[in-house]
Amino acid sequence: MKIQALIERLGLEPLAGEGGFYKRVHSFMEEDRLLGSVIYYLITEKSFSSLHYLSTDEVWFFLEGDPLDQLVLNSDGSHELRRLGPISQASQPLSIVRGGRWQGTKLHGPHGWALCATTMCPSFDQTVYKQGTVDLERTYPQCPDIRRFLAKEE
Repeated sequence: MKIQALIERLGLEPLAGEGGFYKRVHSFMEEDRLLGSVIYYLITEKSFSSLHYLSTDEVWFFLEGDPLDQLVLNSDGSHELRRLGPISQASQPLSIVRGGRWQGTKLHGPHGWALCATTMCPSFDQTVYKQGTVDLERTYPQCPDIRRFLAKEE
């Protein structure tokens, strides 16, 4: 499937700051209170989930496409590079990123696309979102992958 056709079919929109394309597909509600949400999230060769900080857990589900690399920077200074994708390609189809960590996700290879779904409980809150910068290299000097997961700074 061509990327533009996928974007149109699912009604995806560009996600400012972080990158990628998304659409909220479900909101978990209790009376009038938003408890959590589920989104579609599309990563392409040109647009990916750049390093960002969220205070709550986010669960990633790989749905279709090419394998992804997911960088997680832990609060203790350690880091993990996970492979998200089809089990048949030695990847994991699900990734849980605990709150209070920096995370970024992009294609493993130079070409392709990947469609995921993510769930957050509580729901995404823009007021606690932080965009990663090159300053993370000083905080995580042992991680050689940080620049690869940063958005282009203007």
